[in-house]
Amino acid sequence: MSIKLITDSSCDLPEELLKEHNIEVVPLSVTFENGDTFEEGTEISPEVFWERLRLARDLPKTSRPNPESFARAFRQGLEHYRAVIYMGISSALSGTFESACLARKMVSGDIHLIDSLTGSLGLGVLAVKAGELARTEANVQSMVKKITEYRDEMNTLFTMDSLENLIKGGRLARLPGLIGTVLDIKPIGKASPRGTIDILEKVRGRKKSLQRVAQLVGEMGSNLQEKIVGISHLNCLPEAIRLKETIEEKFQPRQVILARIGSTMGTYAGAGGIILSF
Repeated sequence: MSIKLITDSSCDLPEELLKEHNIEVVPLSVTFENGDTFEEGTEISPEVFWERLRLARDLPKTSRPNPESFARAFRQGLEHYRAVIYMGISSALSGTFESACLARKMVSGDIHLIDSLTGSLGLGVLAVKAGELARTEANVQSMVKKITEYRDEMNTLFTMDSLENLIKGGRLARLPGLIGTVLDIKPIGKASPRGTIDILEKVRGRKKSLQRVAQLVGEMGSNLQEKIVGISHLNCLPEAIRLKETIEEKFQPRQVILARIGSTMGTYAGAGGIILSF
């Protein structure tokens, strides 16, 4: 392997997959209302974050890595590899990709940046696909092209108990009648081609929303038996497992990755959030 792969901590990939595919992670940070700040993945686990989020009165603040953090990762990668590919959280959701762009100007070498236009396991699946390609693909330009093509065919869906965290965090505009807590309305959203968040449908009831998400995989997906599916959850493992089993039974994807949502994506997803990428 002559190409070093780098991503950021919003990818929510389990540690074993990061090691298997030799993917380095640059962490984002989360700061709570009392000023406590932690690097995602290295200083705070998803479970600890979930509990602190549950107890917090105010939404935590997420912070992108500074350009020097990326520059350091790029330099270290180029010491041992001919080229570096960084795949990052959607530039429409975070300034992280901008930091990576600034870092590239600080480092001499063959560095390629790919905006995933998504987050959580949408980014994670893209990184795993890159890891598979890196075993056989020696041409970095060809590899970047294949990763970008795979990204453009991907879909990312999400459902959550409430959109309040997304709205409070400025990732989604407040729309009249969108939050239907009294009527038990559960939104289903998707990552747009621009990497922003769009509301796709509103479904009454949690069970129906998860059933509809599974249906949408069949309606929106193509060649699913050749694809990797990513399912990430925020403290709702039993529901995530049932969704995984449904998708495996109906569509037989090549691989399904099940993971916990960390502090970057979890700040906005909130308890009960499920993100599905395919």
